[in-house]
Amino acid sequence: MNTLRRAPDELHALISVNAALWAGEAEIYTTYFASPDRTAATDERWLARQCFKELHDGVVGRLASLCRPLDIESAPEQARAALDDAVVHAELKHYIAFRFAHQISRAASAVPGDDPSHRVGADWPENTELQALRAVHRRDHGAIGLRAQAFTEGGYCTLYRAGMARKGGTALDDAIATACAYVFDDEWDHMLQGIAGLAETPPSAREWTLLEALTVAQGRCRIRMRNAQFGYPLPAARVRELEAGAAAPLVFDYARAGLLAP
Repeated sequence: MNTLRRAPDELHALISVNAALWAGEAEIYTTYFASPDRTAATDERWLARQCFKELHDGVVGRLASLCRPLDIESAPEQARAALDDAVVHAELKHYIAFRFAHQISRAASAVPGDDPSHRVGADWPENTELQALRAVHRRDHGAIGLRAQAFTEGGYCTLYRAGMARKGGTALDDAIATACAYVFDDEWDHMLQGIAGLAETPPSAREWTLLEALTVAQGRCRIRMRNAQFGYPLPAARVRELEAGAAAPLVFDYARAGLLAP
């Protein structure tokens, strides 16, 4: 039987402040999926963008980190290690799962094939903003920046929970649910990487403050990114409220994280 670890008060505080931002992100999905304006074409758009995130931000980003800096003499070994990397394999599987859902949405929609917002290879400004912010945090704050990125990865799996709830609907709903179920556990593990070891070896007071600030900044940026990805189901005024923490915080699953609840 696994014993739950006691977490420091600072970790509880970190989770608490982010829980309101996770709830804000979740509101985007519940609003979108309940909207009468949702169609196969709108699904095609957000799925295309999710495919981009899995392939570009996930697979390509991970490969770039593994091969930097490139050592010409050891390049073959670097390449083999990168191709065997578990994260690369997971992100590629995520892409494939969402690509199948995207193909189903494309077959059901009447969007012209040259519409750039529905192409799998297309980024969008709010996602570019998030990736740039994370890059600055990694560059300027090292290990704390990496922790912040891991902790905010997946937005506490809110998209994948919402997608999994589509099971039992249309063929497209089922494809979305299957893709989201496939990704859910991996994204949970990514988040846990952001808090791994914090209970046993707590950071300094300054590092806790910095980690909270970085995760909040990224969480707010995630809300803007996801709202844009889903075609702006929430008005700008509501987005600003959610960024300020207006949503009722989600309840964190401390037991699944191996931690005692506060």
